[in-house]
Amino acid sequence: MKISSAIVVSALAATATAFDKWQPWGKRDYPCLNVWQGIPDNATLTEGQTVHLRFNRKPTTHCSDALTKYPAGNYGVWLYNNPVRNLDTINYAASVKIAQGVKVTNGLIEVKIPASLPKVEDGTVWYLRLDTSLDTAPQMPTLFNAAGPFSITA
Repeated sequence: MKISSAIVVSALAATATAFDKWQPWGKRDYPCLNVWQGIPDNATLTEGQTVHLRFNRKPTTHCSDALTKYPAGNYGVWLYNNPVRNLDTINYAASVKIAQGVKVTNGLIEVKIPASLPKVEDGTVWYLRLDTSLDTAPQMPTLFNAAGPFSITA
């Protein structure tokens, strides 16, 4: 009986620590950016590598089309290392702003992985977050897509 309860407890602990990139990262945050070209899960990138993100705001399995009628603001791209959900907040080991204030009309953003990243304990758990805000929509929600996890090597 003790062995089976230990297995259940460890399984629950592993499940609790898994990061769900599709859950909102903040209030009024919706996974409504549909990226069809970007970084595959578990890929390995190199510092200085250029990444091409092709995306649109069409409905996805994670988001309905209710927000597509509002124009998007400028876009931002961030790297997050080892994000972990803690109640209603996201904690992470490091974050790096790659681009902010990017105007997009054709659904393509090209970003470069920085040549020098902060030292982190685990370089295999990076996520790239693309986001924008809908400033004319009620409550000004943000839309995002998160790619990852992936590794970044020197």
